[in-house]
Amino acid sequence: MASITKPSLLPQCTSCIRRVTRRGLDRWGQQQQIRNISKAAKEAERNIVVKLLQDIPRFGRAGSYVPINPALMRNKWFPARVANYVPILQLKQLKAQDVDMTRDATFGVKVALEEIEDDVEIAQKPKQHYVRPIELELLSAERSMELIDTFVPPTIDFARQLIEQEKTDAKRYGASAAADILNAAMSASKPKPLENAIYGSVSTADIVATIKSALAHNDEAARVLLSESDVDFVSGHEEGDTSKVKQLGTFKVEIRVQGAAQPLTRQVRVRAKE
Repeated sequence: MASITKPSLLPQCTSCIRRVTRRGLDRWGQQQQIRNISKAAKEAERNIVVKLLQDIPRFGRAGSYVPINPALMRNKWFPARVANYVPILQLKQLKAQDVDMTRDATFGVKVALEEIEDDVEIAQKPKQHYVRPIELELLSAERSMELIDTFVPPTIDFARQLIEQEKTDAKRYGASAAADILNAAMSASKPKPLENAIYGSVSTADIVATIKSALAHNDEAARVLLSESDVDFVSGHEEGDTSKVKQLGTFKVEIRVQGAAQPLTRQVRVRAKE
């Protein structure tokens, strides 16, 4: 009598082997399908309900409640102010009122267009970050003039390079009368530089920059609004142009903030640069 051993229990023919193998594959396929369904269900449970702040294609109109992936809400929608989170208490009230909280996949999508992915930029618009505007209380014209009078000294100094005057020899040896006439004509055609003329100029822009530098040491004074049009030279300027001077000396300027009744007077001293 042959004993029943483990090798004797194994399938001996080819058809038996094929049948056993197919049975094992069918069981594995059923288990794999069950796991896939379970994974999709878990992913649906992880979705959160949010309130849309603007119309989003394939999701819904502004004001509707839709479920989305938490990562999409955290990384894109909430920073771009596309949607807001829904508190738990409000969510319970919405469910009690039987409010529709499903996604409308057909909203804003034309049939002729290709389907867009969720990670495409919202409504084809560049991502915009919300920046809270800085609110500053503007100073009155009277207060601005008081701060300028306090922090700006009576005299404002500038240093500029002096233009040296050309020196002519009193005596000329070996020069003909024709050469003297030619030199005299050339000298007359050249415009003579002003006495104490400087390279460049001192402009109202330079004065405004110096005043702002003096006001920057105080928090309130730093808020004073001052432009080049608020400063004018009273003396030393060229005719018709009160915005700059081009020679050494001491000159008077007027400073008037827009809206102020009376201007402030300061001295501008332009000295030669050593």
